[in-house]
Amino acid sequence: MIISPARSTSREAWTLVVGLGVVMSVLFGFTLNAFSIFTPAAGWLLDHVAPRPVMATGGLLAGLAYLAAAQSGDLDSFTLAMALCGLGVGASTYVPAFVLLSNWFPPSRQGLAFGILLAIVGAGGTFLPMGLNYMVEAMGLLAAMEKGAFIMLLICFPLLLWLVRMPDQLQVVSDGESSVTVDRGVCEVLRMPQYWLWTAMFVLVMFSGLSVLMSLVPYLISVGYSAAQGAAAYGAIAAATIVGSLSFGAISTRRGAGWTLGFGIFLCSLGVVCLLLASHQTFGLIAVVMFVLAWGTTFNLVNQLSPTLLVEFAGRRGFGSLLGIGNLVSGLGAALGPMLYGYMVDRTGSHFLPVALCAVLMAFALLPLAMLRRAQRQVPPAVALEGPGS
Repeated sequence: MIISPARSTSREAWTLVVGLGVVMSVLFGFTLNAFSIFTPAAGWLLDHVAPRPVMATGGLLAGLAYLAAAQSGDLDSFTLAMALCGLGVGASTYVPAFVLLSNWFPPSRQGLAFGILLAIVGAGGTFLPMGLNYMVEAMGLLAAMEKGAFIMLLICFPLLLWLVRMPDQLQVVSDGESSVTVDRGVCEVLRMPQYWLWTAMFVLVMFSGLSVLMSLVPYLISVGYSAAQGAAAYGAIAAATIVGSLSFGAISTRRGAGWTLGFGIFLCSLGVVCLLLASHQTFGLIAVVMFVLAWGTTFNLVNQLSPTLLVEFAGRRGFGSLLGIGNLVSGLGAALGPMLYGYMVDRTGSHFLPVALCAVLMAFALLPLAMLRRAQRQVPPAVALEGPGS
């Protein structure tokens, strides 16, 4: 028995997914992305305040701050404006969007909804920076930023005002689904081993994934590929990520978020192993293609499916704060990955050892995930409460 939106609102729910995807595409495409320290603050706000004022104010702040940065006359004012822009982006994108959608979709359909959202974001993140680069070449940085600010204000702020709200009615639906959610406070969840198993899995995947992503082109060049070939592989990953978000989101509706994420992590680790074979004289190119297919479609699944795992054992009452804290910890941990990778390359003179370590760490993330799923099956279920109103 699950709390889920009334079926009559399904069209509105999917419209919300697409609309939030457009907002996140524009804001991520024109900015430096949200600063990690602002993510828990946005999650905490969503636990205590209705989502519309939080997200709409964040979108408005991001656009106005971006405009202020475009008109700044010195580095200090530019830096301050971009910090405010990061605050606005953090209050209107990833964590708030996932908190909101978790109230519109039952756990069995969240993976697909999040997948569509991230596919739209991935498309925007691929093409909007290219457009911004063209604008910079044509009119200069500050003028391009000014145009980008107007786009953000004209698209994101109205969309957030129009779309963002909690569902009007929640009803208890018996549809054969076995997943249930519980209602616990933030402090209680932080004392649970499940939360730290979830966080450990998140950190290991992000640590490995970001290290591979940041070092992919230098690694391929070091084993004999041209810079153009390395860039082509990097670009193919963007397309593979979109395909993976949609396909694994659909799989999760049948197999559940936990099984789908575990299968994705397994494929992702195999993809890194394929990358180790990129220098093989006969099978090297095939290995790179297999890496793009296996790793590219799965390395971002942790962002897509882990929120559903969290809401299943923690409930919705403190979901925003808990998701924000987890993202902050994983972001800080992941930031150490490229530094450690570079240090190992400097010490050994080769990319082999750090790439192999990334494969091991990715595979090792299956352990806390398995322990989490085992512990979760032992938790007595309870029905979750509704989130804050619109």
